[in-house]
Amino acid sequence: MDYYFHPSPRPSSLEMLSDEQLLNIYELAVEAKASPDFIEIIKNVLNGRKLMDSEHLDA
Repeated sequence: MDYYFHPSPRPSSLEMLSDEQLLNIYELAVEAKASPDFIEIIKNVLNGRKLMDSEHLDA
């Protein structure tokens, strides 16, 4: 059985955070050695906001 991901039109919890809050969460996730998948999700939101270059987001 094939499953397809259809993104919700509503913003995610991460997308609703302020830029400062999102950057703080990213820093804490890297410090805590959080799941690489979680860090990648945060990076995608940061890149979408053009807050940091992807080269600066390497954990």
